Amino acid sequence: MQPRHFEAVIFSAKAATATVVAVLCYDWASLPGTAWVAAVSAVVVTQPSLHSSLKASLMRVIANLAGAFGGAALSICLGQPLVAVAVGVMMTGLVCHLLKQDDMLRPAFVAVILVTLAGDNDKWHSSLNRIAGVLVGCLCALVIGFLFDKLSGVPKFITNKKGGGEPDNSE
Repeated sequence: MQPRHFEAVIFSAKAATATVVAVLCYDWASLPGTAWVAAVSAVVVTQPSLHSSLKASLMRVIANLAGAFGGAALSICLGQPLVAVAVGVMMTGLVCHLLKQDDMLRPAFVAVILVTLAGDNDKWHSSLNRIAGVLVGCLCALVIGFLFDKLSGVPKFITNKKGGGEPDNSE
């Protein structure tokens, strides 16, 4: 099997495992809300390397904290869901731009939209449920990523390439 194909198999297995583990952990902990938030977070932050997964996880958690709580506050203050979502998305975009956090835009937008437009009357609980799901999903993805990196036995030639893509057999 070509190294590129092997990497795709490993990455896909890592994402699938992280997704299933996130759902099982969320359900096992009997957390309120739905487990799909944990599953989506796990698959979104799963990256080929543990370092990039950690970076994606931290960004996703921070963006969801800001978006979910901002969306809840606007929903309560403004009362109208469409007005709250429009103001929330606009404010989130501007704040992320001013803080030079363009990578956080989309997850923060999604959090604002889901919290403001969800049929849940208790916006604070909706926000907390979303944050719990994101945290569980991100933590599961990191643990699975760590385990895959340490236990998968990925051959050295896949990660240590010379300039021309040839395997590095110098070890």
